[in-house]
Amino acid sequence: YELVEPYPGKTSLDVTPKMQADGWTVDRMFRTSDDFFKDMGQVEMPQNFWDNSMFVKPADREVVCHASAWDFYNAHDVRVKMCTNINMDDLVTIHHEMGHIEYYLQYKHQPVPFRRGGNPGFHEAVGDLLALSVSTPAHLQAIGLLDQVEDDQESDINFLMSMALDKIAFLPFGYLTD
Repeated sequence: YELVEPYPGKTSLDVTPKMQADGWTVDRMFRTSDDFFKDMGQVEMPQNFWDNSMFVKPADREVVCHASAWDFYNAHDVRVKMCTNINMDDLVTIHHEMGHIEYYLQYKHQPVPFRRGGNPGFHEAVGDLLALSVSTPAHLQAIGLLDQVEDDQESDINFLMSMALDKIAFLPFGYLTD
């Protein structure tokens, strides 16, 4: 992004340094995400989510660290598996994965054949929609990670360029894998 940033010098939306300076923890990142969903009237994460999820890489064994959300199809056991680092990318990923969990919790009362999304792309779109909402300057300010929100055209263009590099550049890869 630094190579193509349209307006250098504007407030950076990468809040990683602020998270680290403020002593954010992995638990705080997940609790912040849970609060985000509760504020929208969604379901609070059940206790077994907190007890059974893998939030950090275990020291005693090798694991695949690609973040994922899991529904065990028994109407109460949902989990996230992620090797979380204290940075903005992982904060956004947490919201994406917990978006999947919210989806699971919303249809847990359905018979098992109806608990999957109509299309895997739709499930991903829901996760990405939530992740995009979390990365907006207004939300980052609301959770104390941005001191000020610059409301001008240059800042908007910088934000949109950042999102384009993250999402649009992925489209050909996603198309090929489907």
